[in-house]
Amino acid sequence: MFSSARLIITLIVLLPAAVHAQPAGDRVLASYASGAASVNVDRLLAEALQLPPQAQSQLLVSRPEIGRFAQSILVRGELARQAEAQGLQDDPKVAAALRAARERVLAEALLAKAEGGPPDAAALERLARNQYDAAPQKFDTPEQIRVRHILVGAKTCDAEGKARDLLAQARQPGADFAALAKANSDDPGSASRGGDLGFFTRGKMAPAFESAAFALKQPGDLSDVIRTEFGFHVIRLEERRPAARQPFESVKGSLVKGLAETQGRSRRQQVVDKITAEVRLDPDAIEALAAAGEAKTPH
Repeated sequence: MFSSARLIITLIVLLPAAVHAQPAGDRVLASYASGAASVNVDRLLAEALQLPPQAQSQLLVSRPEIGRFAQSILVRGELARQAEAQGLQDDPKVAAALRAARERVLAEALLAKAEGGPPDAAALERLARNQYDAAPQKFDTPEQIRVRHILVGAKTCDAEGKARDLLAQARQPGADFAALAKANSDDPGSASRGGDLGFFTRGKMAPAFESAAFALKQPGDLSDVIRTEFGFHVIRLEERRPAARQPFESVKGSLVKGLAETQGRSRRQQVVDKITAEVRLDPDAIEALAAAGEAKTPH
Protein backbone atom coordinates (compact mmCIF):
# COMPACT_ATOMS: atom_id res chain seq x y z
CA MET A 1 0.00 0.00 0.00
CA PHE A 2 1.28 3.51 -0.80
CA SER A 3 2.31 5.71 2.10
CA SER A 4 0.61 9.08 2.57
CA ALA A 5 3.86 10.87 1.82
CA ARG A 6 4.37 9.00 -1.43
CA LEU A 7 0.81 9.69 -2.52
CA ILE A 8 1.18 13.38 -1.76
CA ILE A 9 4.40 13.62 -3.76
CA THR A 10 2.80 11.78 -6.68
CA LEU A 11 -0.28 13.96 -6.67
CA ILE A 12 1.77 17.16 -6.52
CA VAL A 13 3.57 16.07 -9.67
CA LEU A 14 0.42 15.11 -11.51
CA LEU A 15 -1.92 17.96 -10.68
CA PRO A 16 -1.74 21.25 -12.62
CA ALA A 17 1.06 23.63 -11.79
CA ALA A 18 -1.41 25.93 -10.01
CA VAL A 19 -1.46 23.48 -7.11
CA HIS A 20 2.04 24.62 -6.16
CA ALA A 21 0.78 28.12 -5.36
CA GLN A 22 0.08 26.96 -1.79
CA PRO A 23 0.88 23.90 0.36
CA ALA A 24 -0.43 20.77 -1.37
CA GLY A 25 -2.26 19.41 1.64
CA ASP A 26 -4.34 22.58 2.08
CA ARG A 27 -5.29 22.95 -1.55
CA VAL A 28 -9.06 22.62 -1.93
CA LEU A 29 -10.06 20.28 -4.73
CA ALA A 30 -13.85 20.53 -4.44
CA SER A 31 -16.34 22.43 -2.29
CA TYR A 32 -19.98 23.44 -2.05
CA ALA A 33 -20.91 26.85 -3.36
CA SER A 34 -22.11 27.72 0.15
CA GLY A 35 -18.71 26.83 1.57
CA ALA A 36 -20.34 24.41 4.00
CA ALA A 37 -17.86 21.65 3.23
CA SER A 38 -14.81 21.02 1.07
CA VAL A 39 -12.28 18.35 0.16
CA ASN A 40 -8.59 19.21 0.13
CA VAL A 41 -5.59 17.21 -1.06
CA ASP A 42 -4.91 15.66 2.35
CA ARG A 43 -8.50 14.41 2.65
CA LEU A 44 -8.49 12.95 -0.84
CA LEU A 45 -5.16 11.18 -0.26
CA ALA A 46 -6.42 9.71 2.99
CA GLU A 47 -9.48 8.38 1.18
CA ALA A 48 -7.34 7.10 -1.70
CA LEU A 49 -5.37 4.94 0.72
CA GLN A 50 -8.48 2.76 1.03
CA LEU A 51 -8.27 1.88 -2.66
CA PRO A 52 -6.19 -1.00 -4.10
CA PRO A 53 -2.71 0.14 -5.20
CA GLN A 54 -3.56 -0.12 -8.91
CA ALA A 55 -6.71 1.95 -8.42
CA GLN A 56 -4.65 4.56 -6.54
CA SER A 57 -2.25 4.82 -9.46
CA GLN A 58 -5.06 5.14 -11.98
CA LEU A 59 -6.73 7.83 -9.88
CA LEU A 60 -3.61 9.95 -9.56
CA VAL A 61 -2.91 10.16 -13.28
CA SER A 62 -6.42 11.19 -14.28
CA ARG A 63 -7.62 14.72 -13.64
CA PRO A 64 -11.26 13.79 -14.36
CA GLU A 65 -11.01 10.87 -11.92
CA ILE A 66 -9.51 13.12 -9.24
CA GLY A 67 -12.43 15.47 -9.71
CA ARG A 68 -15.01 12.69 -9.59
CA PHE A 69 -13.39 11.18 -6.52
CA ALA A 70 -13.37 14.51 -4.69
CA GLN A 71 -17.01 15.07 -5.65
CA SER A 72 -18.01 11.62 -4.42
CA ILE A 73 -16.37 12.33 -1.05
CA LEU A 74 -18.38 15.53 -0.72
CA VAL A 75 -21.66 13.89 -1.72
CA ARG A 76 -21.11 10.96 0.65
CA GLY A 77 -20.32 13.37 3.47
CA GLU A 78 -23.49 15.36 2.84
CA LEU A 79 -25.59 12.19 2.74
CA ALA A 80 -24.08 11.15 6.08
CA ARG A 81 -24.74 14.62 7.55
CA GLN A 82 -28.38 14.45 6.51
CA ALA A 83 -28.68 10.93 7.91
CA GLU A 84 -27.35 12.11 11.27
CA ALA A 85 -29.69 15.10 11.21
CA GLN A 86 -32.57 12.63 10.89
CA GLY A 87 -31.21 10.52 13.76
CA LEU A 88 -30.58 7.46 11.62
CA GLN A 89 -27.42 6.66 13.57
CA ASP A 90 -29.67 5.62 16.46
CA ASP A 91 -31.45 2.96 14.42
CA PRO A 92 -30.31 -0.40 15.90
CA LYS A 93 -29.33 -1.84 12.52
CA VAL A 94 -27.38 1.27 11.55
CA ALA A 95 -25.69 1.47 14.93
CA ALA A 96 -24.64 -2.18 14.68
CA ALA A 97 -23.26 -1.62 11.16
CA LEU A 98 -21.30 1.43 12.34
CA ARG A 99 -19.79 -0.53 15.22
CA ALA A 100 -18.84 -3.39 12.91
CA ALA A 101 -17.28 -1.02 10.36
CA ARG A 102 -15.24 0.72 13.08
CA GLU A 103 -14.05 -2.61 14.45
CA ARG A 104 -13.08 -3.86 10.97
CA VAL A 105 -10.99 -0.76 10.28
CA LEU A 106 -9.23 -0.91 13.65
CA ALA A 107 -8.68 -4.67 13.43
CA GLU A 108 -7.12 -4.34 9.98
CA ALA A 109 -4.91 -1.50 11.22
CA LEU A 110 -3.62 -3.66 14.07
CA LEU A 111 -2.95 -6.63 11.77
CA ALA A 112 -1.19 -4.39 9.25
CA LYS A 113 0.99 -3.09 12.08
CA ALA A 114 1.74 -6.68 13.12
CA GLU A 115 3.20 -7.36 9.68
CA GLY A 116 6.00 -4.98 10.56
CA GLY A 117 8.09 -2.80 8.29
CA PRO A 118 9.61 -3.68 4.93
CA PRO A 119 11.20 -7.14 5.00
CA ASP A 120 14.95 -7.65 4.87
CA ALA A 121 15.56 -7.93 1.13
CA ALA A 122 18.88 -9.77 1.49
CA ALA A 123 17.42 -12.30 3.93
CA LEU A 124 14.44 -12.92 1.67
CA GLU A 125 16.71 -13.47 -1.31
CA ARG A 126 18.71 -16.04 0.66
CA LEU A 127 15.49 -17.83 1.60
CA ALA A 128 14.38 -17.72 -2.03
CA ARG A 129 17.69 -19.24 -3.12
CA ASN A 130 17.32 -22.01 -0.54
CA GLN A 131 13.75 -22.65 -1.70
CA TYR A 132 14.91 -22.90 -5.30
CA ASP A 133 17.85 -25.19 -4.51
CA ALA A 134 15.69 -27.48 -2.34
CA ALA A 135 13.34 -28.35 -5.20
CA PRO A 136 14.69 -27.10 -8.52
CA GLN A 137 12.42 -29.52 -10.41
CA LYS A 138 9.46 -27.31 -9.47
CA PHE A 139 10.82 -24.77 -11.92
CA ASP A 140 10.96 -27.09 -14.90
CA THR A 141 8.82 -26.01 -17.83
CA PRO A 142 7.54 -28.73 -20.18
CA GLU A 143 7.95 -28.72 -23.93
CA GLN A 144 5.65 -26.22 -25.65
CA ILE A 145 4.67 -25.71 -29.26
CA ARG A 146 2.90 -22.96 -31.13
CA VAL A 147 0.77 -23.90 -34.11
CA ARG A 148 -1.77 -22.49 -36.52
CA HIS A 149 -4.68 -24.54 -37.70
CA ILE A 150 -7.59 -24.48 -40.08
CA LEU A 151 -10.78 -26.10 -38.84
CA VAL A 152 -13.49 -27.27 -41.19
CA GLY A 153 -16.54 -27.80 -38.95
CA ALA A 154 -18.04 -31.27 -38.76
CA LYS A 155 -21.40 -29.96 -40.04
CA THR A 156 -19.86 -28.57 -43.24
CA CYS A 157 -20.89 -30.37 -46.41
CA ASP A 158 -18.05 -32.75 -47.40
CA ALA A 159 -15.97 -31.38 -44.52
CA GLU A 160 -13.10 -33.80 -45.01
CA GLY A 161 -12.93 -33.05 -48.74
CA LYS A 162 -12.80 -29.33 -48.09
CA ALA A 163 -10.06 -29.84 -45.48
CA ARG A 164 -7.98 -31.87 -47.96
CA ASP A 165 -8.43 -29.16 -50.58
CA LEU A 166 -7.18 -26.55 -48.08
CA LEU A 167 -4.23 -28.78 -47.18
CA ALA A 168 -3.32 -28.98 -50.86
CA GLN A 169 -3.46 -25.19 -51.11
CA ALA A 170 -1.30 -24.84 -47.98
CA ARG A 171 1.33 -27.12 -49.52
CA GLN A 172 1.72 -24.90 -52.58
CA PRO A 173 5.04 -22.98 -52.73
CA GLY A 174 4.64 -19.56 -51.16
CA ALA A 175 1.23 -20.36 -49.70
CA ASP A 176 0.09 -18.03 -46.90
CA PHE A 177 -1.30 -20.38 -44.25
CA ALA A 178 -2.45 -17.54 -42.00
CA ALA A 179 -4.48 -16.01 -44.83
CA LEU A 180 -6.02 -19.40 -45.65
CA ALA A 181 -6.99 -19.87 -42.00
CA LYS A 182 -8.42 -16.39 -41.71
CA ALA A 183 -10.57 -16.90 -44.79
CA ASN A 184 -11.63 -20.52 -44.25
CA SER A 185 -11.32 -21.68 -40.64
CA ASP A 186 -14.49 -22.39 -38.68
CA ASP A 187 -12.72 -21.88 -35.35
CA PRO A 188 -14.06 -18.51 -34.11
CA GLY A 189 -11.40 -18.28 -31.43
CA SER A 190 -8.40 -18.36 -33.77
CA ALA A 191 -9.55 -17.62 -37.34
CA SER A 192 -9.15 -13.85 -36.93
CA ARG A 193 -5.54 -14.48 -35.82
CA GLY A 194 -4.76 -16.57 -38.88
CA GLY A 195 -5.41 -19.78 -36.99
CA ASP A 196 -2.78 -19.02 -34.35
CA LEU A 197 -3.39 -21.04 -31.15
CA GLY A 198 -0.38 -19.69 -29.28
CA PHE A 199 1.91 -21.86 -27.17
CA PHE A 200 0.52 -24.89 -25.35
CA THR A 201 1.80 -27.99 -23.59
CA ARG A 202 0.66 -31.59 -23.78
CA GLY A 203 -2.71 -32.30 -22.24
CA LYS A 204 -4.35 -29.08 -23.42
CA MET A 205 -5.84 -30.16 -26.76
CA ALA A 206 -7.98 -32.98 -28.12
CA PRO A 207 -5.82 -36.15 -28.16
CA ALA A 208 -5.77 -36.61 -31.96
CA PHE A 209 -4.98 -32.93 -32.50
CA GLU A 210 -2.26 -32.94 -29.85
CA SER A 211 -0.63 -36.09 -31.18
CA ALA A 212 -0.46 -34.70 -34.72
CA ALA A 213 0.74 -31.27 -33.58
CA PHE A 214 3.58 -32.56 -31.39
CA ALA A 215 4.65 -34.97 -34.16
CA LEU A 216 5.59 -32.01 -36.39
CA LYS A 217 9.33 -31.42 -36.29
CA GLN A 218 10.27 -28.16 -38.02
CA PRO A 219 8.52 -24.79 -38.24
CA GLY A 220 6.48 -24.79 -41.42
CA ASP A 221 5.72 -28.52 -41.30
CA LEU A 222 2.10 -29.39 -42.09
CA SER A 223 0.04 -32.24 -40.68
CA ASP A 224 -2.26 -34.47 -42.67
CA VAL A 225 -5.99 -33.83 -42.22
CA ILE A 226 -6.81 -34.63 -38.58
CA ARG A 227 -10.29 -35.50 -37.36
CA THR A 228 -11.58 -34.51 -33.90
CA GLU A 229 -15.02 -34.03 -32.39
CA PHE A 230 -14.96 -30.48 -33.77
CA GLY A 231 -14.36 -31.43 -37.38
CA PHE A 232 -11.30 -31.70 -39.64
CA HIS A 233 -8.06 -29.83 -38.98
CA VAL A 234 -4.96 -28.90 -40.92
CA ILE A 235 -2.10 -27.95 -38.58
CA ARG A 236 1.06 -25.95 -39.24
CA LEU A 237 3.93 -25.84 -36.74
CA GLU A 238 5.17 -22.32 -36.01
CA GLU A 239 7.62 -22.71 -33.14
CA ARG A 240 8.93 -25.14 -30.53
CA ARG A 241 10.12 -24.44 -27.00
CA PRO A 242 12.00 -27.40 -25.54
CA ALA A 243 11.55 -28.47 -21.93
CA ALA A 244 13.82 -26.38 -19.73
CA ARG A 245 14.53 -25.35 -16.14
CA GLN A 246 13.94 -21.71 -15.32
CA PRO A 247 17.10 -20.16 -13.87
CA PHE A 248 16.95 -18.73 -10.36
CA GLU A 249 17.25 -15.14 -11.57
CA SER A 250 14.10 -15.47 -13.67
CA VAL A 251 11.98 -16.68 -10.74
CA LYS A 252 13.70 -14.83 -7.90
CA GLY A 253 11.22 -11.95 -7.96
CA SER A 254 8.14 -14.14 -7.60
CA LEU A 255 9.80 -16.28 -4.91
CA VAL A 256 10.81 -13.23 -2.87
CA LYS A 257 7.33 -11.75 -3.21
CA GLY A 258 5.72 -15.02 -2.12
CA LEU A 259 8.00 -15.34 0.89
CA ALA A 260 7.33 -11.75 1.96
CA GLU A 261 3.58 -12.32 1.71
CA THR A 262 3.86 -15.58 3.64
CA GLN A 263 5.81 -13.91 6.42
CA GLY A 264 3.27 -11.10 6.62
CA ARG A 265 0.36 -13.54 6.77
CA SER A 266 2.15 -15.55 9.45
CA ARG A 267 2.64 -12.50 11.68
CA ARG A 268 -0.99 -11.51 11.24
CA GLN A 269 -2.15 -15.05 12.00
CA GLN A 270 -0.09 -15.18 15.19
CA VAL A 271 -1.97 -12.17 16.52
CA VAL A 272 -5.32 -13.70 15.55
CA ASP A 273 -4.43 -17.11 17.01
CA LYS A 274 -3.35 -15.59 20.33
CA ILE A 275 -6.69 -13.83 20.71
CA THR A 276 -8.69 -16.78 19.39
CA ALA A 277 -7.14 -19.03 22.05
CA GLU A 278 -8.82 -16.89 24.72
CA VAL A 279 -12.30 -17.24 23.21
CA ARG A 280 -14.71 -19.56 24.99
CA LEU A 281 -17.90 -20.68 23.27
CA ASP A 282 -21.04 -21.57 25.23
CA PRO A 283 -22.54 -24.65 23.50
CA ASP A 284 -25.82 -24.36 25.41
CA ALA A 285 -26.35 -20.74 24.40
CA ILE A 286 -25.46 -21.55 20.79
CA GLU A 287 -27.88 -24.47 20.77
CA ALA A 288 -30.67 -22.35 22.23
CA LEU A 289 -30.21 -19.63 19.61
CA ALA A 290 -30.05 -22.13 16.75
CA ALA A 291 -33.15 -23.92 18.02
CA ALA A 292 -35.04 -20.63 18.23
CA GLY A 293 -33.99 -19.82 14.67
CA GLU A 294 -35.17 -23.21 13.44
CA ALA A 295 -38.50 -22.73 15.15
CA LYS A 296 -39.06 -19.51 13.22
CA THR A 297 -38.05 -21.02 9.89
CA PRO A 298 -40.97 -22.24 7.76
CA HIS A 299 -40.82 -25.93 6.94
